[in-house]
Amino acid sequence: MNDVCFAVEARIQQQLPEHFGIVLDDWSAAGTSYCCIMASFCLDDVVKTPMLAFAPMLDEGDHSAAQHIAFIEATLELYSKTLDAITFVIGDNCSVNQRMAGLLIVPPVNCVRPRFNLAVQRMMEEHKNLLDRIHCVILRARSVKNRSAPRLLIPLAPKLRNDTRWSSTYAMVACFFEIKDHLAAITDLRAIFPAPVEIDAMHSLRAVLDVMQGFTLAFQREDLTLSETRVLMDALCEKFPSMSHHLSPRAAIVKHPYFETTVIKVIDGREIRVHGCMESVVGNELRQRLSSEAQVTMH
Repeated sequence: MNDVCFAVEARIQQQLPEHFGIVLDDWSAAGTSYCCIMASFCLDDVVKTPMLAFAPMLDEGDHSAAQHIAFIEATLELYSKTLDAITFVIGDNCSVNQRMAGLLIVPPVNCVRPRFNLAVQRMMEEHKNLLDRIHCVILRARSVKNRSAPRLLIPLAPKLRNDTRWSSTYAMVACFFEIKDHLAAITDLRAIFPAPVEIDAMHSLRAVLDVMQGFTLAFQREDLTLSETRVLMDALCEKFPSMSHHLSPRAAIVKHPYFETTVIKVIDGREIRVHGCMESVVGNELRQRLSSEAQVTMH
């Protein structure tokens, strides 16, 4: 296995350009926290995101920005690279990633999915009463006594939402409409089952969530560029104004909007005007590096 590992690392090292971005994601399982590092660059006009590392932190009790940088530096040494090779950092908008990008003096590029998830959750607050009503029915239907009835009628099990991902809410609503006629026949649910006028409102909500699900799938495309991402987010902001709080180009969650705007201009072939604040973010090699990173994906 060690020989295979060394061979893969050597192959990745051959592909890595002089400058590239990194994608970070943390994950926990069985009490152990892992950090995943991927490189992001273009090779022959194709986006490449090879995994450089997936392992526990050097100090598992320290998840600070400095500790992440130490982990990144140790990882890059395996590929004969230094921190100077990093041109941008892609990750969620947590304070650690923001601090880390600041210490590295490179722009942080926010992942679209966390921003989109926050925007959808904010929008769903407008439909909280309907969602709570569906949640209440599904929760009651999951009891031992009531769950046996829908199991006999259909293969779908009632699904509950959670607060982490909006997609769980979509799954709950979709499941409700799949089994609602069967649920309505359960005696124990009749007292809390939505009235016809509420069902009509839920149908409208379902249509909105179907649209959100379509955008979720679009944002997961591996070939999606920043420019295409911006078009999709602009369409969402126009259709659902409340989502502008997280998805607009100048949303507070975007820490370096000039960088993202400039990359989009490169992709679209528009003229770049470098502002002083942008120079302070990415240094004197901004124009050269932007050209090489223009196809960075956002997924």
